[in-house]
Amino acid sequence: MSSTRPSLSLQDALADRKVVVVCGTGGVGKTTISASLALAAARTGRRVLVMTIDPARRLASSLGIDEQLGEETLIPLDALTSQERELPEGASLHAMMLDAKSTWDGVVRRFAPNAQSRDRILSNRYYQRAAGSLAGSQEYMAMEKLLEVVRSERYDLVVLDTPPTRNALDFLEAPQRMMGILQDSIIKWIAPQSGGFSAARAGALLFGRGQQAMFSVFERFLGSDVLSGISEFISSFSGLLDGMRERASEVMKLLASEETAFVLVASPSRISLDEALYFHDRLGEGGISVRALVVNRTQPVEDVIAKQAPSSPFEAGFAPSGARGHQALLESLWESYQNVLRQRQLDDRSINELHLHCGTELPLARIPRLQGEVHDLQALSTLAGLLSQS
Repeated sequence: MSSTRPSLSLQDALADRKVVVVCGTGGVGKTTISASLALAAARTGRRVLVMTIDPARRLASSLGIDEQLGEETLIPLDALTSQERELPEGASLHAMMLDAKSTWDGVVRRFAPNAQSRDRILSNRYYQRAAGSLAGSQEYMAMEKLLEVVRSERYDLVVLDTPPTRNALDFLEAPQRMMGILQDSIIKWIAPQSGGFSAARAGALLFGRGQQAMFSVFERFLGSDVLSGISEFISSFSGLLDGMRERASEVMKLLASEETAFVLVASPSRISLDEALYFHDRLGEGGISVRALVVNRTQPVEDVIAKQAPSSPFEAGFAPSGARGHQALLESLWESYQNVLRQRQLDDRSINELHLHCGTELPLARIPRLQGEVHDLQALSTLAGLLSQS
């Protein structure tokens, strides 16, 4: 464990935030931790939305439901209430998995300069194919939806589960890259601001001046309808970029503000913790402060046992027996127990290094490896309780 106890608990560190962003590399249980943090917050009386942009159905699985979660869905928590512990009045938990296409449609409706442009984009077959598939699209749409939900004030807290990535800033930088592609690589190339789509201009850009005749062959080969359709999509879409850029800037301000807390999740393996150190430093370079740490799936061995482990099974209270095979079985079990203790000691050293690197004032939650997968509300409730105690 860390040599200095954090001044705040995990629950206290996140209590007054409007947004909690759960980040980390893939395979560390981010989605389950996100859902657990959301449930723990709902138990304190808050209206909470947990949102994921992971295309896998891990969030629905963690919540124990079969729905697709394509929109904000109320999660029934009646099964978790009892006479001893009723949920506070007004508390709620909603969940959703981002639908990039429908969010794109909302962006078009919001930023199109007029109804004619809006309808032209929405009905364009190239827009219908491209929406949601452009590099950085998922991340931009997540930010767009996040800002929309926070501004609506329907929830006291939004927990955002970020996609698996090995680069901490991919999620934050992807929207800018996407708009750069739209603006610089496409719009300026085919449909510059000086005019609309021109076969002659495109021919000159593609093949050099004096080669417009070659482009005419190219146009006939592809078909004028194809080129004009792409041109219409690009030209119409250029009118949305200013609004999109402004929204992206607003989201970045929200993420860097005191209203938002980034929670970094890792597992106790050496590789995962090294990646967490890298994540922490890269976020810092991007102006983002990590507010809490969660190390998931640690060895579930009590501290007192790990610190005062007996040196033999007999010292632990096991009596010798003359039964056939008893000694061999006892030695095998003892070796397994010693392996668990050694792994716990390795975990301790690595987690302590993470805590010292990131700051011992940060809350750090150690979550033991649970039996089986978290695939229902009862298991999620157990995990939420562990997080609340950290």
